[in-house]
Amino acid sequence: MTQKISISLVASLIIATYSQANTQNIGTIEVVSATKSNQSIKDVTSNVEIITGEELEEKHIKTVLDALKSRGISTTQSGGIGQQSSLFLRGFSSGNTLVLIDGISYNDPTTTEGQANLEHLMISDIERIEIIKGAQSGIWGANAVAGVINIITKKASQELHTNANIEFGSNNTKNYQFSISQKVDKFSYYLGANYTSTDGISARTPYNINPKNYEDDGYKNKTINAKIGYDINDNNQIGFNITDIDAKTEFDRNNPDDNQDELTQKNRLYGINYIFNTDKYDITAKYEKTKFKKEDPTAPMFWTPEFEGTIDKYILNSKINYLQDSFVLIGADKQISKDKINDNTIENKGLFVTNSNQFGNLILSESLRNDRFDKFQNKTTGKIGAKYFINDDVNLSANYGTAYKAPALYELYDGFSGNINLKPSEVKSKDISMEYKNLKLTYFTNKITNEILYSSTLWSYYNENGTSRIKGYEVSFNSEIYENLLFGTNYIKYDAKDKDGYQLAKRPKYVLGASLDYYGISSLHLGINAKHIGKRVEYTWGTHNISEQTGKYTLIDTVVNYDITKNLKTYLKIDNITDRRYQETAGYATYGRVYKVGLNAKF
Repeated sequence: MTQKISISLVASLIIATYSQANTQNIGTIEVVSATKSNQSIKDVTSNVEIITGEELEEKHIKTVLDALKSRGISTTQSGGIGQQSSLFLRGFSSGNTLVLIDGISYNDPTTTEGQANLEHLMISDIERIEIIKGAQSGIWGANAVAGVINIITKKASQELHTNANIEFGSNNTKNYQFSISQKVDKFSYYLGANYTSTDGISARTPYNINPKNYEDDGYKNKTINAKIGYDINDNNQIGFNITDIDAKTEFDRNNPDDNQDELTQKNRLYGINYIFNTDKYDITAKYEKTKFKKEDPTAPMFWTPEFEGTIDKYILNSKINYLQDSFVLIGADKQISKDKINDNTIENKGLFVTNSNQFGNLILSESLRNDRFDKFQNKTTGKIGAKYFINDDVNLSANYGTAYKAPALYELYDGFSGNINLKPSEVKSKDISMEYKNLKLTYFTNKITNEILYSSTLWSYYNENGTSRIKGYEVSFNSEIYENLLFGTNYIKYDAKDKDGYQLAKRPKYVLGASLDYYGISSLHLGINAKHIGKRVEYTWGTHNISEQTGKYTLIDTVVNYDITKNLKTYLKIDNITDRRYQETAGYATYGRVYKVGLNAKF
């Protein structure tokens, strides 16, 4: 009986996090990234997806990139695990998505677009991943154009909990995880550690050639997460959290058999916060700091061997509850982004307000934000949203927002390609959704002006004259189609074109995913996942006349979980079971068939 209850709970969570229509399943799931305030997901107007820690554990997903792919979000990687990656949320390039870890910015100010180093994010101590789609600058400011991805790490509960996981796999891959947490009276702590190492595969590999023909490019990653909290009294709490990532990546600089090139990456995020709360209002004060340091000890002459960037952010806001099921959030923040090697900075100060009201079956939200920059013109952005519940099974929602991507430090000041006259790109974003039980349909459209692009002929960044358009629709359905048999599917169709009508590079025409999970055998879970990537091109030498195809392939993964005892579990996972040879980035290898076996203990 206990086993069945446990299986039902996991199954309900997986279904609930795929589809937000079934309010009975999701009433207790909260999201913080949509309004910078804890809300039940059913009360959020924005287009939201949640990937829970339970799902990540059931499917034994090991990287954030793979977690995002499981939702049909397009990503690419220049080789195996740890190699450079790109993200295309809603069809936008990587620098247009704001990535957070526990609300702290993970976008590296020294990267080419100011994008996040997603390739170094392992699945370690994650409670949930919140994906807020559409323009969110009215809430979060710069670079929240395509949306916001907030990775929420776990926190302590009342009981003492320990968790250990050991996994071995193909390519001499090893993964070790351990965590311990407890809340003792007013004090709480959560400590977690993750170590991953692999021999990897050759990063550079010609198309349709087996990467095993060349030397391997290995990868190592050590990640530590810690949360410490203290309840001063019923109304006052203080907290401290840290995420520390130490990674080492071998790569191929010029040809597949380069065997001495190596990058080290050290990313550290710190946050300290104070919260005063009552039934009517709360006040939050935060200080957040992020450090990024990348070194290439084998860099040849004239190549930059070191990058070091920091972000310092100061936040003060207050949430005020009024009427019934209504609140207003007002606040201010200051952010300083710095390239320490070249001593360049961007500073901005922001004022923001968000209001949310619930009138019976109707939910309304409005956000407005003003950012003042020291390097380019100030920006005012906003967002409005509405959701209406026709009945318990059906609801409609719509959102309109304006957003902008600020020029990154690299785009402004790089010695070869920088342009100090760059202006922020601007976006107008709309989406409309309909949910019926476990079926969800969404249509989205975006218009981009002053887009920041790189010219391969001028060797410089510039603002594009004209309007690019990205539109498409998303469909997802998840349900128990037979007793103990769960079926899920998602389909995302992209129409992403530049001002001249050419398909934007690296964005697939569509992504189709499907999954089956069976829980009908005691102590056993069987799962299979399939994903098909549609036509996707890369342009050669910066011209639309020459392109390389990197899409049109299907991948199938399977997993078997077995509960040895209540606290001890084992699993077998096989990725790419058909051994399909494909490339996400032209000229860079991907994994063939991969086997993984693991053991997990919880107490």
